[in-house]
Amino acid sequence: MALHDSRAASAGLLEALGVPEAEEAAYLCVLASGGCTAAWLATELATTNERAERLLRSLTERGLLDRCDDAPARWAAAAPDLAVEALLLRREEELCRARGRIGELMRAHRTARRPHATDLVEVVTGTAAIADHWRRMQAGARQQVLLFDKPPHIVRSDPELELFLLGRGVRIRVVYEAGSVNAPGRLAEIRACVTAGEQARVLSELPCKLAVVDDRWAMLPLSTGSELHGAMLVRASSLLDALVGTFEAYWNRAVRVPDPDTHSLVRASGNRQAELLTLLCAGFTDDSIARQLGVSPRTVQRWVREVMDSLGARTRFQAGIQAARAGLL
Repeated sequence: MALHDSRAASAGLLEALGVPEAEEAAYLCVLASGGCTAAWLATELATTNERAERLLRSLTERGLLDRCDDAPARWAAAAPDLAVEALLLRREEELCRARGRIGELMRAHRTARRPHATDLVEVVTGTAAIADHWRRMQAGARQQVLLFDKPPHIVRSDPELELFLLGRGVRIRVVYEAGSVNAPGRLAEIRACVTAGEQARVLSELPCKLAVVDDRWAMLPLSTGSELHGAMLVRASSLLDALVGTFEAYWNRAVRVPDPDTHSLVRASGNRQAELLTLLCAGFTDDSIARQLGVSPRTVQRWVREVMDSLGARTRFQAGIQAARAGLL
């Protein structure tokens, strides 16, 4: 039973490193036996002696087995930490070479298609296709992900993928539109992401949905309607540079979302004004602010009037902006 469990737990490991399934099965038999002959392995795998010996020779060439000069010949497994590590290094080298050829493949792809300008912008239609493209973009991120989070959302955020990217050293910056934050519980979700390392800011309104990954891809909707059926996938170009510049401009105007520690300190110190100003600057409605602060909408209205009078602001949003510029947030 223990032998079967060990083989089951290891199944697929070597195959992922380029070792065929049959050779992997043979290796696991030898590893568990401590050493064997070709005849023993043939019986174990229900195959011929000749095929068993071919499998043993191939595994020896890969460095996974050592042949002993006994009569009859015996094979034993090499130390897995050294042998498998060598396979891993070879596979990593192969992957690095393959990654280096992506540019060459893209040039061939562009040469085969006409006109060349269409290579820079690809139209993706259908919510499923858009969501699939976005997942692949995220998974390929190496340096940074930039987002305009604006309703409608065609796919829920994936916290596990975001945590994986952050753990890999990818910088994630998000500007949330107030309408995306106002939903009950949404601010708590955003603050959880901030705790994990996301950098988040809020604005009352954003021009469109936008996602940028590294300096390679961007995706934005074809239209600004309430439904998202088509999107543009933009590759490295002056258009992509312009979209990054647009993100940076809105990022600089947006207000930082306080992290949970700051939020707790504000509540504990009774600094109601700081939290109120943050929510005002984010464009929250009275009802939304009331839910966040646990008070009635009428109380929020009174506090807002007091804050606007103290800052000499004519509008609620102006009060939040002036407070942010004055360093009150």
